[in-house]
Amino acid sequence: MSLKDVVRTSVLSSRWRYLWMFTSGTLDFDDWNTSTRKIMKREKFKALVNRVLNLHQGSRVDNLVIRFTNLCYQFRTSEIDSWIYFAMRKKVKGFELDFSVDDGFHCCYKFPSIEELLLLSPSSAFGSLRCLKLVDVDIDDEVIRYFLASCPYIEHLCIRDSDATMNLEIVGPLPNLKKLEISNCLNLRSLEISSTNLVSCTYQGRKISSPFKNTPNLTELTLGGKFCHSFAYEPNKHSSYSDQLVKLVLNFQTVGRERPIASPDLHTLYFLERLELNIVSIGCRSLFFFTSLIKGSPNLRKFKIKIEYFTYSQQSTALKLNGGRMELFPEVTSATTGGFHHKNLKVIEMCGYIGLRSEDEFIMQLIKVAALSLDVVFIDTQTDYHFYCAKESYGTNALQRSSELYDRQRRHAICCATDLKRKCISQIKFVIT
Repeated sequence: MSLKDVVRTSVLSSRWRYLWMFTSGTLDFDDWNTSTRKIMKREKFKALVNRVLNLHQGSRVDNLVIRFTNLCYQFRTSEIDSWIYFAMRKKVKGFELDFSVDDGFHCCYKFPSIEELLLLSPSSAFGSLRCLKLVDVDIDDEVIRYFLASCPYIEHLCIRDSDATMNLEIVGPLPNLKKLEISNCLNLRSLEISSTNLVSCTYQGRKISSPFKNTPNLTELTLGGKFCHSFAYEPNKHSSYSDQLVKLVLNFQTVGRERPIASPDLHTLYFLERLELNIVSIGCRSLFFFTSLIKGSPNLRKFKIKIEYFTYSQQSTALKLNGGRMELFPEVTSATTGGFHHKNLKVIEMCGYIGLRSEDEFIMQLIKVAALSLDVVFIDTQTDYHFYCAKESYGTNALQRSSELYDRQRRHAICCATDLKRKCISQIKFVIT
């Protein structure tokens, strides 16, 4: 039940006014108002959350979700602690705290220690927990180990943007753990994952020794940061677990010094059926490097690539921050990546298409290598790139001219995609949006 639902229920009638106080379902709080597209004032949001939690009379709550993007340095830890203690008392199955903001601000809230948790609940503090998601919450390694040891039903664990997580071990008898995410923990030095029933894992962060020690059922993997680059550029270092993957998502979104040479062919991923790439690029840069990933996946059925392009000012800023160089991905020619045929690729999807020659050449190359198996090509021209270009050209004050430029660039992309469709084999279906 969201805050909006609480208000709606309260005004229906005097009979229904207090029914929400006994709900055993989900309490979902979010300071972002999707209808007004505005963030609720900080003190007002905290007061609402505190009031609802204090008035709740039920013995249990299945899920507690609090997304608070308007937190600041001057906050009272005791207030957030009380939200955690509420989750403990109500024996929640799902618990999410999300304090993330788009501008990179880190609120520095520290999750209570084991001693503090046990002081309130001598037995297992979260014995019923099945899902724990902490975003922009600093949590110590020993507290995470405590959760894993004392929550026998936990199925999903997500730790994102925690500066206190340094040497993490996801090991031991974890019979129900199916989904794991460890992302953007800047101080993480080591990670060990040994969970025999783990199916899906996300790791985004620095390059570390391979964390996957015993994960025989791992079939879905998402990688980002420097570790993602290691997977693509040093494939043999990851062969112990990559062979079993069915779905792979690679986020090539790290900017730094550019690699001078391309990587060798990817280690063959025989079971891979779905490959998704999220990349940042600059206009007209060749995309042929990613053909090697498809070549190394002979049973691939669906390939998706989402491209975010730097505008001129974004590119200039990135160059200044990285000493005049940017690490994107190796630039290679079609001659070095062609020469093979793919017998199983059915679907190609490109998101963020803006009508560049490099995009058309890449799509045409894929159609050529999968000519006998390909069924459909999806091209999505919706992208924030048009918005940022319009904003750079006319600024936020010239809304009408910015809107006109956005529409013109979008129409140009659709026209280019339509021209590409005319050049292709007639039996291949094109879907352009």
